[in-house]
Amino acid sequence: MRMNPLPPKSLAAWMTFALALLGTAAPATANQPAPAHNAHSEVPSQPPPALPGPQGKAATATAAGSPAAAAARVPAGNEARRRVFFRYDGVDDNIGRLAVTSVDHPDQFQFAGNLRCIVAYATAQSGICMGVEQAILGIYSATLFDPATFKPLGKISVQGLPSRARMAPGGQLAAFTVFTSGHGYGSANFSTRTALIDVSRAAIIAELESFAVSKDGKPFKNKDFNFWGVSFTPDARTFYATLSSEGQYYLIHGDPSALTATVVHSNVECPSISPDGRRIAYKKRLATPGMTVWELHSLDLASGRETSLAERRSVDDQLEWLDNDTVLYTVAAVPDGASPSTNVWRTAADGTGSPRLYLRNASAPSVVR
Repeated sequence: MRMNPLPPKSLAAWMTFALALLGTAAPATANQPAPAHNAHSEVPSQPPPALPGPQGKAATATAAGSPAAAAARVPAGNEARRRVFFRYDGVDDNIGRLAVTSVDHPDQFQFAGNLRCIVAYATAQSGICMGVEQAILGIYSATLFDPATFKPLGKISVQGLPSRARMAPGGQLAAFTVFTSGHGYGSANFSTRTALIDVSRAAIIAELESFAVSKDGKPFKNKDFNFWGVSFTPDARTFYATLSSEGQYYLIHGDPSALTATVVHSNVECPSISPDGRRIAYKKRLATPGMTVWELHSLDLASGRETSLAERRSVDDQLEWLDNDTVLYTVAAVPDGASPSTNVWRTAADGTGSPRLYLRNASAPSVVR
């Protein structure tokens, strides 16, 4: 099966560029609207061309309604639950800003206050934005925010480059993963730190490294353990995540109250559980000489059956579920890594059909349910 992996050197170079821009950019204006973007949802899954966009100047108002009012609040009720938060990845002064749009009309969006994020996630009740404090010193932060007003609810300082972030349904728990060494999951040597947050107290309550893990009914512990990619179950009581050890990548099912986790499947990275709790979408590492390649899959938790998704490019992302049948994921806008911009694509979770472009100049989507 032919895959098109992204060059890790180019990816690392543009990650450095983005972090530098995040650390030095002028503060965003809370009421500044975003430009409308055409989703072109029927575009086939081929390496897309470089996308035109504003270069080095503020976005202009194109969304319907009053831009100031739109940026100040998110509509309540069912309308608010049909929203998608994402990180804006256009190559301009707004790169890294948190934005919000409609699930059904993603071509128009507005920026979410002053929040700038490397990764982010939101539910109807609360959100988390992993951003830069002092990039040169390796100091970052997890800002918890109100998704209706975009106002901060609390902040936690963290050390390590942010990689993944998730909120539990109901918004009472959050999780994040940072790299304490290395910069990507394809690196030969990297270390991670994954923590759980009590949102009401804006406090870390546990780190996955402290969990008691079992495998095949026996205690499982190695010095090289790395955990990443938490995804909370619909009841918010447990979670799934990835555990790596000795070159193997395991799916674990964790219990925050008991501080325990159990290995339930192999070769699963960055799991994302469906809204109905029946399937997990994930990236599966393939044995490819000289490079790291991931193929997107879904796993039926009841039967253990794996399904290869229609996307044929290598994707390094934690997928998000648009609904129980469709997943969202991020792909570089330019296949050779010549631009830091990315796009969000969608594809069926049962492997049928063809991937379609969902949202341009975007990454880290989270669907408010």
